Amino acid sequence: MDKREAILKSVLKLVNREGFYHLNMKKIAQEAGVAAGTIYLYFKGKEDLINALYAMIVAEFNQQVLEGYDDSKTVKENFFEMMSKAIDFYLDQPDNFSFVEQYTYAPFLFKENQDENFLLLLPIYKMMREGKTAGIIRNIPDAILLSLIHGPMNTIVKLHLAHKTDLNKKGARQKFYEAAWDAICA
Repeated sequence: MDKREAILKSVLKLVNREGFYHLNMKKIAQEAGVAAGTIYLYFKGKEDLINALYAMIVAEFNQQVLEGYDDSKTVKENFFEMMSKAIDFYLDQPDNFSFVEQYTYAPFLFKENQDENFLLLLPIYKMMREGKTAGIIRNIPDAILLSLIHGPMNTIVKLHLAHKTDLNKKGARQKFYEAAWDAICA
């Protein structure tokens, strides 16, 4: 692992352990095992660091979710596959899930980085637009459709990670995908 990656991984750990408020360069340097000045060779400051980490997670998320997209499949098949890939990503990387949750809902931070927020959801937007055009998905504003997809998905992941539900139980995921689909289909 190179120094830049070590720094980003340290930010991920620290934000998830202590939150954004308590994050500082000294703690990041200690966690990463580098001198504080080394951080500035790679990043302008704390905000740049956090934005870079978010962008890295977005890229990984989109790569995995888009693996589930296939032009030859129906909108519903793509929806189920993309939901499965998204949930797998977060279950396999709960630290990334926790960080994205904090970042997305931070009332005070990083609002200039809204393009990255959009990119995180780009595969879902593409699928929604295709479904709307075909009359398969409800013709309501994207923000509403997204809330009908994103909110329940995040909730089910949180419940699973807290051991309050088991997505590995036979049929559990299929039931969730069906319920999520029913919320958005025309």
